[in-house]
Amino acid sequence: MKLQDTTSPLECLTRFILQKKWYRADKTIRHNAFMPNQNGEVSVYRTKSLTCQQINEIGRLHVAEILNKKLLGRAEIVASSILKQDLKIEADPEPHPRHANIIGWPTDKSKRKMIAIELAAEAQLHLINNP
Repeated sequence: MKLQDTTSPLECLTRFILQKKWYRADKTIRHNAFMPNQNGEVSVYRTKSLTCQQINEIGRLHVAEILNKKLLGRAEIVASSILKQDLKIEADPEPHPRHANIIGWPTDKSKRKMIAIELAAEAQLHLINNP
């Protein structure tokens, strides 16, 4: 299935969780998981029509292994939650055709943090039972 270039507001996006400090013991997501990197981007994957197993496999092979980390889980969020923050979702087919970046973050650090807090509150955490 070829993905459209634009993201539907109802489309589910996945942010892979590689650090325990990105979620709390009560299984809620911390804002750190959605803070933009130095390039002003947050890496996500478009997961429409994929099974949980297929999503986790993308996370293991194209995120965790590349960064030499363990995949702990994923935060799933609906694109409309991102778009209503005046952010954009831009396709970026490296390292995988389903990869995209959340872009358009404000330059003010406190505004970025407030947006990340709101995104984390709207995302659903799915932990992986690692052996």
